[in-house]
Amino acid sequence: MKKNIKIGLSILLILILTIIPATRVNAETRNNNPLLREILIDGKAVEPEFDQFITDYVIGVEKENIEIKAEPDDPNASVEIIGNTKLKEGKNEIEIKVTAEDRKTTQSYYLHITRGDVNKANANLKELEIEGITLNPTFNSKDTKYYVEYEGIIDNLNIKAIPENENAKVEIEGNDNYDTGSVHLVKINVTAEDSITVKTYQIIARKAGENPDEQNELETIEAEMQQKEELKKQEEQKHNNTIVIIIIILLIICVSIFIIIKKKKDK
Repeated sequence: MKKNIKIGLSILLILILTIIPATRVNAETRNNNPLLREILIDGKAVEPEFDQFITDYVIGVEKENIEIKAEPDDPNASVEIIGNTKLKEGKNEIEIKVTAEDRKTTQSYYLHITRGDVNKANANLKELEIEGITLNPTFNSKDTKYYVEYEGIIDNLNIKAIPENENAKVEIEGNDNYDTGSVHLVKINVTAEDSITVKTYQIIARKAGENPDEQNELETIEAEMQQKEELKKQEEQKHNNTIVIIIIILLIICVSIFIIIKKKKDK
């Protein structure tokens, strides 16, 4: 009898020691959770479909005032909406900042909102196909990330990307250099008719039969693409600066000529 009691107490003690640490871990996880559960605009879900790990959303609206509801994953976290919900015509950016219960961990979500003709602000794709390759998941204009596998040696993926608005512009980046690396990140940038709203779809292409460290490779690719983007911006800035300098020089020359002519007339 005493032996059975001892066994029972031992089992109970083991259960208590197992449950208490697990509860503590869950509490700690909850306390530093800065994620959102959902974002609603005027009671409707954002597009693409909300994912707490996706931080940027492109939205087109027609009216000036909108109501944003952002519900945190942890009810003890605080949410701050930064930006004017009284929208101006054209592009607006609103930040939703979530601060975890620990008051240290934060996460920001961004709403890129274009106010105006909704159709002109439509940067969705109507079709996205790759010849001979299946997208995973199946294409949906609301989903912006897809995974594919390709076989053998290829120069590029034969991508067909058609926008919902025929006046939108589609640009594909990163669909080259398949002879190096086994994971490739392809970006399909859709610029709406308004020339303001931009939506980016991603295709992550992996060579079949290989099992690389995808995370590291993707981070490297992302870094390289960001570097290219920065260089592109720097080149554009240099170009703009050159134009400004030329305009200033021309103005100085014109003023100088005007002064010389005026002095001659005064004589």
